[in-house]
Amino acid sequence: MSTVGQLVPARIEWNVQGRITRLTRLDTRSTALPVVLPGFIDEHIHGACGHDVMEAHAGAWEQIEHALSRHGVTAFLATTITAPWDDLMAVADLARQWTPSPLSTCIGMHWEGPYLDRQYKGAQPLEAIRAVNLEEIERAIVPLRHAERPLRVMTLAPNESSADQAIRLLTDHGIHVNMGHSGANRSQAWEGMLAGADAITHLFNAMAPLHHREPGLLGLGLSAENLWLELITDGIHVHPDIVRMVFQLAAHRIILITDGISAIDQTPGRYRLGQWMVHVDGVSARLDDGTLAGSILTPDQSLRNLLQWGVPLREVVQAWCEAPARRLALGGRGRIEEGAWADLAIFDAQYQVLSTIKNGHVLYQR
Repeated sequence: MSTVGQLVPARIEWNVQGRITRLTRLDTRSTALPVVLPGFIDEHIHGACGHDVMEAHAGAWEQIEHALSRHGVTAFLATTITAPWDDLMAVADLARQWTPSPLSTCIGMHWEGPYLDRQYKGAQPLEAIRAVNLEEIERAIVPLRHAERPLRVMTLAPNESSADQAIRLLTDHGIHVNMGHSGANRSQAWEGMLAGADAITHLFNAMAPLHHREPGLLGLGLSAENLWLELITDGIHVHPDIVRMVFQLAAHRIILITDGISAIDQTPGRYRLGQWMVHVDGVSARLDDGTLAGSILTPDQSLRNLLQWGVPLREVVQAWCEAPARRLALGGRGRIEEGAWADLAIFDAQYQVLSTIKNGHVLYQR
Protein backbone atom coordinates (compact mmCIF):
# COMPACT_ATOMS: atom_id res chain seq x y z
CA MET A 1 0.00 0.00 0.00
CA SER A 2 1.14 3.58 -0.61
CA THR A 3 0.41 6.43 1.80
CA VAL A 4 1.53 9.63 0.06
CA GLY A 5 3.92 7.55 -2.05
CA GLN A 6 5.58 5.51 0.71
CA LEU A 7 5.08 1.77 0.28
CA VAL A 8 4.23 -0.11 3.46
CA PRO A 9 2.70 -3.59 3.94
CA ALA A 10 -0.86 -3.02 5.16
CA ARG A 11 -4.45 -4.19 5.08
CA ILE A 12 -7.07 -1.70 3.86
CA GLU A 13 -10.67 -1.97 5.06
CA TRP A 14 -13.64 0.12 3.98
CA ASN A 15 -17.35 0.34 4.77
CA VAL A 16 -20.37 -0.13 2.53
CA GLN A 17 -20.33 3.57 1.66
CA GLY A 18 -16.84 3.12 0.22
CA ARG A 19 -14.92 5.03 2.89
CA ILE A 20 -11.67 3.63 4.27
CA THR A 21 -12.25 2.71 7.91
CA ARG A 22 -8.99 1.07 8.92
CA LEU A 23 -5.37 0.77 7.80
CA THR A 24 -3.53 -2.02 9.58
CA ARG A 25 0.24 -2.35 9.26
CA LEU A 26 1.23 -5.93 8.45
CA ASP A 27 4.25 -7.61 10.00
CA THR A 28 5.63 -9.10 6.81
CA ARG A 29 8.43 -8.61 4.33
CA SER A 30 6.70 -10.55 1.57
CA THR A 31 7.42 -9.33 -1.93
CA ALA A 32 4.32 -11.11 -3.24
CA LEU A 33 1.91 -8.44 -2.05
CA PRO A 34 0.36 -6.26 -4.76
CA VAL A 35 1.19 -2.56 -4.87
CA VAL A 36 -1.83 -0.41 -3.96
CA LEU A 37 -1.84 3.28 -4.90
CA PRO A 38 -4.56 5.93 -4.89
CA GLY A 39 -6.55 5.93 -8.13
CA PHE A 40 -5.20 8.19 -10.88
CA ILE A 41 -6.93 11.53 -11.54
CA ASP A 42 -6.47 12.81 -15.11
CA GLU A 43 -7.64 16.40 -15.51
CA HIS A 44 -6.78 16.61 -19.21
CA ILE A 45 -7.86 13.79 -21.53
CA HIS A 46 -9.79 13.93 -24.81
CA GLY A 47 -10.79 10.31 -25.38
CA ALA A 48 -9.87 6.63 -25.48
CA CYS A 49 -10.77 3.31 -27.13
CA GLY A 50 -11.79 4.93 -30.42
CA HIS A 51 -14.11 7.51 -28.81
CA ASP A 52 -13.72 11.26 -28.47
CA VAL A 53 -15.25 13.61 -25.88
CA MET A 54 -16.45 15.85 -28.73
CA GLU A 55 -18.84 13.11 -29.87
CA ALA A 56 -21.05 14.53 -27.09
CA HIS A 57 -22.78 11.18 -26.65
CA ALA A 58 -23.31 9.39 -23.33
CA GLY A 59 -22.38 6.03 -24.83
CA ALA A 60 -19.03 7.39 -26.03
CA TRP A 61 -18.22 8.88 -22.63
CA GLU A 62 -19.15 5.62 -20.90
CA GLN A 63 -16.80 3.72 -23.21
CA ILE A 64 -14.02 6.19 -22.40
CA GLU A 65 -14.69 5.64 -18.69
CA HIS A 66 -14.49 1.88 -19.10
CA ALA A 67 -11.25 2.08 -21.07
CA LEU A 68 -9.57 4.38 -18.55
CA SER A 69 -10.50 2.11 -15.64
CA ARG A 70 -8.17 -0.49 -17.16
CA HIS A 71 -5.34 1.96 -16.51
CA GLY A 72 -6.09 2.77 -12.87
CA VAL A 73 -8.13 5.94 -13.47
CA THR A 74 -10.77 6.66 -10.84
CA ALA A 75 -11.51 10.27 -11.87
CA PHE A 76 -11.02 12.36 -15.00
CA LEU A 77 -12.15 15.56 -16.71
CA ALA A 78 -13.68 15.10 -20.16
CA THR A 79 -11.59 17.54 -22.18
CA THR A 80 -12.80 19.40 -25.25
CA ILE A 81 -10.80 20.70 -28.16
CA THR A 82 -11.38 24.12 -29.72
CA ALA A 83 -14.43 23.70 -31.97
CA PRO A 84 -17.39 25.57 -33.45
CA TRP A 85 -19.57 27.01 -30.70
CA ASP A 86 -22.48 24.69 -31.43
CA ASP A 87 -20.20 21.68 -30.93
CA LEU A 88 -19.04 23.00 -27.57
CA MET A 89 -22.65 23.61 -26.55
CA ALA A 90 -23.50 20.01 -27.46
CA VAL A 91 -20.80 18.83 -25.03
CA ALA A 92 -22.14 21.23 -22.40
CA ASP A 93 -25.67 19.89 -22.91
CA LEU A 94 -24.48 16.33 -22.36
CA ALA A 95 -22.59 17.32 -19.22
CA ARG A 96 -25.70 19.02 -17.90
CA GLN A 97 -28.17 16.25 -18.71
CA TRP A 98 -26.19 13.01 -18.40
CA THR A 99 -27.00 10.98 -15.29
CA PRO A 100 -24.43 8.18 -15.26
CA SER A 101 -23.79 5.49 -12.67
CA PRO A 102 -22.86 6.56 -9.14
CA LEU A 103 -19.51 4.94 -9.88
CA SER A 104 -18.89 7.17 -12.89
CA THR A 105 -15.28 8.32 -13.11
CA CYS A 106 -16.06 11.39 -15.23
CA ILE A 107 -16.21 14.20 -12.67
CA GLY A 108 -16.57 17.18 -15.00
CA MET A 109 -15.16 18.98 -18.00
CA HIS A 110 -12.01 20.78 -19.02
CA TRP A 111 -12.48 23.16 -21.92
CA GLU A 112 -9.19 23.53 -23.79
CA GLY A 113 -10.02 26.68 -25.71
CA PRO A 114 -11.59 28.24 -27.67
CA TYR A 115 -9.90 31.49 -26.47
CA LEU A 116 -6.35 30.73 -27.50
CA ASP A 117 -3.37 32.37 -29.20
CA ARG A 118 -3.45 31.52 -32.90
CA GLN A 119 0.35 31.57 -33.07
CA TYR A 120 0.54 28.75 -30.53
CA LYS A 121 -2.51 26.74 -31.50
CA GLY A 122 -0.73 23.37 -31.54
CA ALA A 123 -3.34 20.87 -32.76
CA GLN A 124 -6.26 23.23 -32.09
CA PRO A 125 -8.24 24.14 -35.25
CA LEU A 126 -7.27 27.67 -36.29
CA GLU A 127 -10.67 28.52 -37.74
CA ALA A 128 -12.46 27.70 -34.48
CA ILE A 129 -10.28 29.86 -32.20
CA ARG A 130 -12.35 32.80 -30.97
CA ALA A 131 -11.76 36.24 -29.51
CA VAL A 132 -12.64 36.46 -25.83
CA ASN A 133 -16.32 37.37 -25.44
CA LEU A 134 -17.39 37.87 -21.82
CA GLU A 135 -21.12 37.71 -22.51
CA GLU A 136 -20.65 34.47 -24.44
CA ILE A 137 -18.65 32.96 -21.61
CA GLU A 138 -21.25 33.88 -19.01
CA ARG A 139 -24.11 32.46 -21.11
CA ALA A 140 -22.18 29.20 -21.42
CA ILE A 141 -21.06 28.73 -17.84
CA VAL A 142 -24.10 29.80 -15.82
CA PRO A 143 -26.19 26.73 -16.79
CA LEU A 144 -23.20 24.50 -16.03
CA ARG A 145 -22.85 25.53 -12.38
CA HIS A 146 -25.21 22.76 -11.28
CA ALA A 147 -24.51 20.31 -14.09
CA GLU A 148 -24.11 16.62 -13.36
CA ARG A 149 -20.59 17.01 -14.73
CA PRO A 150 -19.66 20.69 -14.20
CA LEU A 151 -17.09 22.74 -16.04
CA ARG A 152 -14.13 22.63 -13.64
CA VAL A 153 -11.22 23.90 -15.77
CA MET A 154 -10.80 26.14 -18.81
CA THR A 155 -7.56 26.73 -20.73
CA LEU A 156 -7.13 30.16 -22.31
CA ALA A 157 -4.30 32.38 -23.52
CA PRO A 158 -3.56 35.22 -21.06
CA ASN A 159 -2.15 37.47 -23.78
CA GLU A 160 -5.46 37.69 -25.65
CA SER A 161 -7.57 40.86 -25.35
CA SER A 162 -9.85 40.83 -22.25
CA ALA A 163 -8.27 37.58 -21.02
CA ASP A 164 -7.81 38.96 -17.50
CA GLN A 165 -11.51 39.84 -17.33
CA ALA A 166 -12.43 36.36 -18.57
CA ILE A 167 -10.21 34.79 -15.92
CA ARG A 168 -11.92 36.80 -13.17
CA LEU A 169 -15.34 35.87 -14.51
CA LEU A 170 -14.50 32.18 -14.62
CA THR A 171 -12.90 32.07 -11.20
CA ASP A 172 -15.84 34.01 -9.72
CA HIS A 173 -17.96 31.05 -10.86
CA GLY A 174 -15.60 28.56 -9.22
CA ILE A 175 -13.92 27.46 -12.47
CA HIS A 176 -10.15 26.95 -12.45
CA VAL A 177 -8.24 28.63 -15.25
CA ASN A 178 -5.18 27.21 -16.97
CA MET A 179 -2.94 29.47 -19.02
CA GLY A 180 -1.83 27.77 -22.21
CA HIS A 181 -1.58 27.71 -26.00
CA SER A 182 0.00 31.10 -25.64
CA GLY A 183 2.97 33.24 -26.59
CA ALA A 184 2.42 35.39 -23.50
CA ASN A 185 5.40 37.31 -22.20
CA ARG A 186 6.18 37.31 -18.51
CA SER A 187 4.13 40.44 -17.81
CA GLN A 188 1.03 39.08 -19.58
CA ALA A 189 1.35 35.74 -17.78
CA TRP A 190 1.80 37.55 -14.46
CA GLU A 191 -1.39 39.55 -15.06
CA GLY A 192 -3.23 36.30 -15.82
CA MET A 193 -1.98 34.82 -12.56
CA LEU A 194 -3.01 37.93 -10.62
CA ALA A 195 -6.47 37.69 -12.21
CA GLY A 196 -6.83 34.19 -10.76
CA ALA A 197 -5.34 31.65 -13.18
CA ASP A 198 -3.78 28.88 -11.11
CA ALA A 199 -2.18 26.46 -13.58
CA ILE A 200 -0.37 26.08 -16.88
CA THR A 201 -1.56 23.66 -19.55
CA HIS A 202 0.95 20.99 -20.68
CA LEU A 203 4.11 22.84 -19.66
CA PHE A 204 6.60 23.46 -22.51
CA ASN A 205 4.09 22.50 -25.20
CA ALA A 206 2.24 25.13 -27.30
CA MET A 207 3.93 28.10 -25.64
CA ALA A 208 6.87 30.43 -26.27
CA PRO A 209 10.19 28.82 -25.31
CA LEU A 210 12.19 29.94 -22.30
CA HIS A 211 14.53 32.90 -22.84
CA HIS A 212 16.89 34.22 -20.19
CA ARG A 213 15.81 37.84 -20.76
CA GLU A 214 12.11 37.10 -21.36
CA PRO A 215 10.93 34.22 -19.16
CA GLY A 216 7.43 34.24 -20.62
CA LEU A 217 4.68 31.90 -19.47
CA LEU A 218 7.12 29.01 -19.17
CA GLY A 219 9.56 30.88 -16.96
CA LEU A 220 6.79 32.17 -14.73
CA GLY A 221 5.43 28.65 -14.36
CA LEU A 222 8.79 27.29 -13.27
CA SER A 223 9.29 30.06 -10.70
CA ALA A 224 5.83 30.99 -9.34
CA GLU A 225 4.96 28.94 -6.28
CA ASN A 226 1.19 29.34 -6.69
CA LEU A 227 0.91 27.86 -10.19
CA TRP A 228 0.17 24.18 -10.84
CA LEU A 229 2.08 22.68 -13.76
CA GLU A 230 0.47 20.15 -16.10
CA LEU A 231 3.09 17.79 -17.51
CA ILE A 232 2.88 15.07 -20.18
CA THR A 233 5.38 12.28 -19.51
CA ASP A 234 5.35 10.13 -22.62
CA GLY A 235 8.99 10.99 -23.37
CA ILE A 236 7.92 12.68 -26.61
CA HIS A 237 6.21 15.90 -25.55
CA VAL A 238 8.97 16.61 -23.00
CA HIS A 239 12.39 14.96 -22.87
CA PRO A 240 13.01 12.82 -19.76
CA ASP A 241 15.92 15.07 -18.73
CA ILE A 242 13.57 18.06 -18.67
CA VAL A 243 10.93 16.05 -16.81
CA ARG A 244 13.49 15.24 -14.12
CA MET A 245 14.48 18.91 -13.96
CA VAL A 246 10.87 20.01 -13.42
CA PHE A 247 10.42 17.45 -10.66
CA GLN A 248 13.61 18.73 -9.01
CA LEU A 249 12.35 22.32 -9.22
CA ALA A 250 8.66 21.93 -8.48
CA ALA A 251 7.58 18.37 -7.66
CA HIS A 252 4.94 19.67 -5.23
CA ARG A 253 3.24 21.69 -8.00
CA ILE A 254 3.17 19.12 -10.82
CA ILE A 255 -0.15 17.70 -12.02
CA LEU A 256 0.52 14.81 -14.37
CA ILE A 257 -1.82 14.45 -17.35
CA THR A 258 -2.01 12.30 -20.44
CA ASP A 259 -3.64 14.69 -22.96
CA GLY A 260 -4.77 11.33 -24.32
CA ILE A 261 -6.94 10.98 -27.41
CA SER A 262 -9.30 8.41 -28.89
CA ALA A 263 -6.36 6.26 -30.07
CA ILE A 264 -5.61 5.04 -26.52
CA ASP A 265 -5.74 1.22 -26.51
CA GLN A 266 -6.06 1.13 -30.30
CA THR A 267 -3.78 -0.14 -33.05
CA PRO A 268 -1.84 2.31 -35.25
CA GLY A 269 -4.01 4.15 -37.76
CA ARG A 270 -6.06 7.32 -38.09
CA TYR A 271 -8.16 8.49 -35.18
CA ARG A 272 -10.34 11.40 -34.21
CA LEU A 273 -9.37 14.42 -32.13
CA GLY A 274 -12.32 16.79 -32.32
CA GLN A 275 -12.70 17.62 -36.00
CA TRP A 276 -9.23 16.33 -36.89
CA MET A 277 -8.21 12.90 -38.07
CA VAL A 278 -4.73 12.30 -36.69
CA HIS A 279 -2.02 9.80 -37.55
CA VAL A 280 -1.08 7.36 -34.79
CA ASP A 281 2.04 5.24 -35.22
CA GLY A 282 1.95 3.34 -31.94
CA VAL A 283 4.17 5.92 -30.23
CA SER A 284 2.67 9.34 -30.91
CA ALA A 285 -0.33 11.10 -32.48
CA ARG A 286 0.29 13.79 -35.09
CA LEU A 287 -1.48 15.98 -37.63
CA ASP A 288 -0.60 15.68 -41.31
CA ASP A 289 2.09 18.37 -40.86
CA GLY A 290 3.75 16.47 -38.01
CA THR A 291 2.34 18.59 -35.18
CA LEU A 292 1.80 16.57 -32.01
CA ALA A 293 -1.94 16.09 -31.47
CA GLY A 294 -2.43 14.91 -27.92
CA SER A 295 -0.94 11.58 -26.90
CA ILE A 296 -1.63 7.87 -26.55
CA LEU A 297 -0.13 7.87 -23.06
CA THR A 298 -1.96 6.19 -20.17
CA PRO A 299 -1.40 7.01 -16.49
CA ASP A 300 0.04 3.59 -15.68
CA GLN A 301 2.52 3.90 -18.56
CA SER A 302 3.39 7.37 -17.27
CA LEU A 303 4.08 5.83 -13.85
CA ARG A 304 6.36 3.19 -15.39
CA ASN A 305 8.15 5.84 -17.47
CA LEU A 306 8.79 8.09 -14.49
CA LEU A 307 10.10 5.28 -12.31
CA GLN A 308 12.42 4.23 -15.13
CA TRP A 309 13.64 7.85 -15.42
CA GLY A 310 14.48 7.92 -11.72
CA VAL A 311 11.61 10.00 -10.34
CA PRO A 312 10.73 8.81 -6.81
CA LEU A 313 7.46 6.93 -6.45
CA ARG A 314 6.23 9.30 -3.73
CA GLU A 315 6.54 12.24 -6.16
CA VAL A 316 4.77 10.35 -8.94
CA VAL A 317 1.88 9.46 -6.61
CA GLN A 318 1.61 13.05 -5.43
CA ALA A 319 1.51 14.38 -8.99
CA TRP A 320 -0.98 11.81 -10.34
CA CYS A 321 -3.26 11.58 -7.31
CA GLU A 322 -2.89 14.04 -4.45
CA ALA A 323 -2.13 17.21 -6.44
CA PRO A 324 -5.17 17.10 -8.79
CA ALA A 325 -7.41 16.12 -5.87
CA ARG A 326 -6.19 19.15 -3.92
CA ARG A 327 -6.52 21.50 -6.85
CA LEU A 328 -10.03 20.38 -7.76
CA ALA A 329 -11.12 20.15 -4.10
CA LEU A 330 -12.02 16.47 -4.39
CA GLY A 331 -12.43 15.81 -0.70
CA GLY A 332 -11.32 12.33 0.36
CA ARG A 333 -9.70 11.51 -2.98
CA GLY A 334 -6.07 11.12 -4.01
CA ARG A 335 -4.80 9.66 -0.73
CA ILE A 336 -4.98 6.36 1.14
CA GLU A 337 -5.93 7.21 4.71
CA GLU A 338 -8.73 6.54 7.16
CA GLY A 339 -11.85 8.47 6.17
CA ALA A 340 -10.83 8.80 2.52
CA TRP A 341 -12.76 7.19 -0.31
CA ALA A 342 -11.53 3.76 -1.36
CA ASP A 343 -10.40 4.89 -4.82
CA LEU A 344 -7.53 2.53 -5.51
CA ALA A 345 -5.32 1.29 -8.33
CA ILE A 346 -3.75 -2.11 -7.66
CA PHE A 347 -0.59 -3.21 -9.46
CA ASP A 348 1.71 -6.19 -9.79
CA ALA A 349 5.45 -5.91 -9.18
CA GLN A 350 6.00 -4.52 -12.70
CA TYR A 351 3.35 -1.82 -12.13
CA GLN A 352 0.86 -3.39 -14.50
CA VAL A 353 -2.72 -2.73 -13.37
CA LEU A 354 -4.41 -5.69 -11.70
CA SER A 355 -7.60 -3.92 -10.67
CA THR A 356 -9.20 -0.52 -10.20
CA ILE A 357 -11.57 0.30 -7.35
CA LYS A 358 -13.91 3.29 -7.03
CA ASN A 359 -15.74 4.00 -3.75
CA GLY A 360 -14.91 0.45 -2.67
CA HIS A 361 -16.37 -1.15 -5.81
CA VAL A 362 -14.34 -2.93 -8.47
CA LEU A 363 -14.40 -1.11 -11.82
CA TYR A 364 -11.83 -3.32 -13.51
CA GLN A 365 -10.18 -6.64 -12.69
CA ARG A 366 -7.53 -8.26 -14.85
